[in-house]
Amino acid sequence: MAEYHGLSQIFTTTETSLYNNLFKSPNPPFHSPTALILEISPNPFPQTNHSTTTNFVPIIKNNYNFDNLEILDHELETYRSKFNGHGHDNSNNCNVYVAGHVLVYPSYNGFFEKPGLFLDQMFVRKCYRGMKFGKLLFSVVAMQAEKMGMGMVDWLVADWNEETINFYEKMGAHYIPEYRLCKLYGDQLQAFGRKSD
Repeated sequence: MAEYHGLSQIFTTTETSLYNNLFKSPNPPFHSPTALILEISPNPFPQTNHSTTTNFVPIIKNNYNFDNLEILDHELETYRSKFNGHGHDNSNNCNVYVAGHVLVYPSYNGFFEKPGLFLDQMFVRKCYRGMKFGKLLFSVVAMQAEKMGMGMVDWLVADWNEETINFYEKMGAHYIPEYRLCKLYGDQLQAFGRKSD
């Protein structure tokens, strides 16, 4: 995703930092940074009993035809899931593959009465685009925000990404071109943080 947005030069995330920041939190999902993984398989996913501690029910759709998955996805083995879609070890080769992800965390805006979710990243691998997986991921986030009584979902979109902007506008999102994202990070953050006046 960093490559897609031309941000490889500032990319510092490691597998360890992802694990520590996303999966070691004592807070339940959606009350701290939460990653949702879009997994696909040529085999139907079984319906499972969801955990009552996470307040999240996995969305299972068995209406895609992935019989020729190896033709569609030339990097199939690279993206073989370590888990089988339900948190269990995938060492028995049950053919589950990662097709995308979404990363969200709680947010608050003083202009609105209720808190919301900030959708930090949504990414569908190129070979799976056009299959409505992005819409599926987005609807899961919106559904969860609604279920939790939140008032909004916020996100950013690159100004050059017209196709995505059109998609967001069609779903009813408000695009605010007058605002710009500002970030202070790295050496500049450290230097500014040391200034006392």
